Amino acid sequence: MDCTRFAAELMAQEEFPGFALHPRDAWLVCDGACWLVAERTGETIVGRVDEDSSRVLTRQRRWPSPRPGPGHGFASPLPDGGLAVSGRDAITVYDADGWVRWTYSHDAWPGEGNIGSGACVADASGRLLLATVSGPAEPGSYPGDLCIALDLAGGRRVTQTVLPSASSGYTFQRSLTDPSQVFLDAAGGDTFHSLVITVEDDALRAQPVGLEDEPFAGLSRDGAFLKLDVGGEWLSRYASGQADVSVDAEDVLPEGLRFVGYRPGFLDTDRVLAAVGKEQDSQDNRHLVLDGRTLQPVAEVDYPGTNCFDPLALGDGTWLTVEGDTVRRWRTA
Repeated sequence: MDCTRFAAELMAQEEFPGFALHPRDAWLVCDGACWLVAERTGETIVGRVDEDSSRVLTRQRRWPSPRPGPGHGFASPLPDGGLAVSGRDAITVYDADGWVRWTYSHDAWPGEGNIGSGACVADASGRLLLATVSGPAEPGSYPGDLCIALDLAGGRRVTQTVLPSASSGYTFQRSLTDPSQVFLDAAGGDTFHSLVITVEDDALRAQPVGLEDEPFAGLSRDGAFLKLDVGGEWLSRYASGQADVSVDAEDVLPEGLRFVGYRPGFLDTDRVLAAVGKEQDSQDNRHLVLDGRTLQPVAEVDYPGTNCFDPLALGDGTWLTVEGDTVRRWRTA
């Protein structure tokens, strides 16, 4: 691999206590913005990434945390300033002032040692909350977990569909520019489903996209999206009306390296930022800039005086890194 090296320019940094990259809701795209979610001492802390690249977060909010434990549950900011939290056996929606608006109880996800865990996100209209819940525990075969749509005003179930996954850990993501794009990842042991969720005329549909065992990764402002092989052996790009693009790590990366981290993403419509390394959780990851259409490496990033595990591309030419409780915002120098 022969590509240019450049130094990243630090734009801003901010302390965000309790933040870690591993929880499924740590990094969210919803309501036309990027969000960071942390959990600390019984609180869920939500920070909205500032549109001004000279700052990291525009604000932080704190909420009670009805989660079943660290790394479980899912918190999602709402368009009206509230927060929805998916727990082990209930979904709780808070108003902007912190009061509980409603709680929706459902069959509990399996206990400790099982990866089953729900997620939630508001739909494009802002009237419905999409959520994944465990299906009914009845004798006989288990058809699958459920994706349900709840009325955001009062918590009434409007519609539902059975998912192809069972007892899985879920993550919702939305597009920054197209509110109708709702993506759902389902991690279930050896199988990973990636689904596009649509609601039309009170009918909820979950349709697979791309290959299995490719979680959704970055979403571009022009509608393209990335999917990453769970083992880091390949990275794929999908866009409506365009040919799918896939590159194998062994063909485009130095020998012994693969795509690592969990969130390769679009720096802008022309560039992708991805972590590569020998091991998934290594602190020695290298960050590469890839061509946004061919996914071929074109540059490598050097950081002055710091390192980080998994970069978070924001789509505006900047990206975030995390080191301890410190979140830093960078751009290409």
